[in-house]
Amino acid sequence: MIYGLPGSSTSKISYKSKYDNFIGGEFIPPVKQQYFDVITPITGQVYTRAARSTAEDIELALDAAHKAFESWSKTSVTERANILLKIADRLEQNLELLAYAETVDNGKPIRETLNAGQPEF
Repeated sequence: MIYGLPGSSTSKISYKSKYDNFIGGEFIPPVKQQYFDVITPITGQVYTRAARSTAEDIELALDAAHKAFESWSKTSVTERANILLKIADRLEQNLELLAYAETVDNGKPIRETLNAGQPEF
């Protein structure tokens, strides 16, 4: 299968122009409002921008993690396992899209990102 470059009509993913930090269940702009260009090694072109996080953003993320721990730590082992299994299922359902995104980001051939972490027999 041939995959289109980011921004083309045959691209597997439509990238936003920029991505914020995901903290406490929501996307939040970086405290200092700084972003950096994300360049694909495939073409050398910028395909999106990402939050340039600083210590202040890390503190916000830590505060959110500590807050989430209060309820997560009281969740039964069975329920936590079921939640993690649902996450794993969602990852498997979107394997091709995730592999494409990784290929765009690091420039490796799609066959390598599709099979990363898979046992070879």
